[in-house]
Amino acid sequence: MIEKQHQPINFTNIRDLLSVIFKRKYTIIAVFIVVFGGMALYAFLAPRVYEAKSILLVKLGREFMRASDGTNSSPGLSVQPETIMRSEMSILTSKDLMERVVDTVGVSALYPALGKNPAARADSEKAAIASFEGDLKVTNIAGSGLIQVAFSHRDPATSAKVVNTLVDAFKDKHLDVFGGKTTAFLERQEKVFQQRLGESEENLSAFKLKNRVFSFEEQKTNLIGLFGTLDGKYKTAQNETSELEQKMAFVRSEKWTIDPPSDIRNQLVALQQKEQGLLERYTDNSRAVQGVRQELKALRDSLAKSNEEARQIELGKTMGQLTLARARAGSIRSQMRQVEGELDTLDRHGRELQSLKRETAQLEQNHQIYSKKLEESLIMDDMDRQKMVAISVVQKATIPAFPKEQKISRSQMVGLGFFGGIAAGIALAIVLELMTPGMPTPVSAERTLGVPVLVSVMKK
Repeated sequence: MIEKQHQPINFTNIRDLLSVIFKRKYTIIAVFIVVFGGMALYAFLAPRVYEAKSILLVKLGREFMRASDGTNSSPGLSVQPETIMRSEMSILTSKDLMERVVDTVGVSALYPALGKNPAARADSEKAAIASFEGDLKVTNIAGSGLIQVAFSHRDPATSAKVVNTLVDAFKDKHLDVFGGKTTAFLERQEKVFQQRLGESEENLSAFKLKNRVFSFEEQKTNLIGLFGTLDGKYKTAQNETSELEQKMAFVRSEKWTIDPPSDIRNQLVALQQKEQGLLERYTDNSRAVQGVRQELKALRDSLAKSNEEARQIELGKTMGQLTLARARAGSIRSQMRQVEGELDTLDRHGRELQSLKRETAQLEQNHQIYSKKLEESLIMDDMDRQKMVAISVVQKATIPAFPKEQKISRSQMVGLGFFGGIAAGIALAIVLELMTPGMPTPVSAERTLGVPVLVSVMKK
């Protein structure tokens, strides 16, 4: 006979399983009562949790707009909407905001068990904040700019109070984070640029008064026009001088003569004719010819003397005109040099003037920019004082009338306890049976020994 391995229970044999169940029925009933009773008791005695909800609308308000800087930039969003939503949710779930709400509501009101030990206040506050973080739920409603804030608590009134307190604290925190903190700085800068602008304007006025530069472009235009006029007069004086010099040279030359009076010309012609007539009758050495020739010589000497006197008179007159012309040209040239000097000085002062004007214009522009920014900052401060933020409460938290739906309902818990109690009892019975030595059932004896069992006697 072949020896078979001991197997007290055959799990594929229903008869074996039923034998174990009937044999261990009291154990199974006891386990069932404990498990089912415990689950039922927990289902009916477990504390009810109430969840209060509030819905917030995050608008793209002034806090997220890029302000104009006075150049060519236009106002617009400074960050992306997704980043704005993540930032707001991070503020809502920040530790310091939770601490503010816990301090406002009170640890004993939120978690009475933690508030019973005043000596360990710091530890209880840390534990309360940790529990608060677990009970708080902040979610973004998909596809919208809405944020849902939910808080779970055993007391419905406390849950609603916590949510509303958290929303109010969130608005204040939002203002602290995004609110304007630059008003004092802008006021100081605006005063600094106002003072510097005043000093620059005073320097500009003093420079104009000292250097007599009142209208640079007009003065420069006038000087250039005056220089052009003087240049024309100088050229005219030069031409006049040149003509007088040429006239002087001509008067000094042999070509210059004066026309004798008509009676002198007639007398000269008459003597020449008389000389010709006498030469026809007399010789050159005759007394009559010599006498006529002496008269001609005396008349010609008189004409030459008169011509030289007229030459000297003309030379003196021309020399006087030439002297005046040269003096006039020199005076005009001196005036031109003076105007050139004034133009050079005006150009040098003009560069300094332009530099002062640019400095004044830049300071005025900066002053206007800071004045505008200060005005905007003051407006925003006033809006902050009135708590005009980009957060709107769409739905305020109200006291919930019904407890929060649990993941497993009471009926489900009772059903799980019922079936779990039966399964636990049967499992424990099988384990105990497997741990029992020997052959607990006739079937196991037949299977182990290989011989049929005729009679079985129950042990009492």
